[in-house]
Amino acid sequence: MIISQNLSQKNMEAWFSQISAPDSFLKKKGVLPLLNPTFKSCSFEKKELTLAFKVMDWELNPEGGLHGGMIVSGFDITFGLLCHYFSQPNMVCTVNLSTTFIQPVLPSDTVEYHARIISQGKNVVAMTGEARLKRENILAATASTTFMILNKTLEIPIEKDSMVKI
Repeated sequence: MIISQNLSQKNMEAWFSQISAPDSFLKKKGVLPLLNPTFKSCSFEKKELTLAFKVMDWELNPEGGLHGGMIVSGFDITFGLLCHYFSQPNMVCTVNLSTTFIQPVLPSDTVEYHARIISQGKNVVAMTGEARLKRENILAATASTTFMILNKTLEIPIEKDSMVKI
């Protein structure tokens, strides 16, 4: 179990780098193995996380662009993982998520979701985010969200071969 006094930049990098590992605890069930995000960067001090999602054919809408719901899912996953890291071992849930779509996302794109915690209280976390296309750093969408910290716990361990000792 990771306890709050062990949180640090090094710990955060180890925890989020598991997202890219195919045998990770995080990819054993749910939507994460389908969307297959990769860890790009994080900042413990700024409470920020960036994940990248490569657009896959099954995510396209009838017009051939990335379905808006998939963009929202990318935000929700990025926000959720960032919120959980700073709220652990408590579970978290989305209360609301508002998204503004700015540019279409094409089948060949990789979308980088950058999330930042604006404020965190005992029960509620407010965050903002941007979705940028890797090609030319084009802003595709923005989002803001509120998450609730639940009274239930879920331990997401750091894998054995991690650089962080638990």
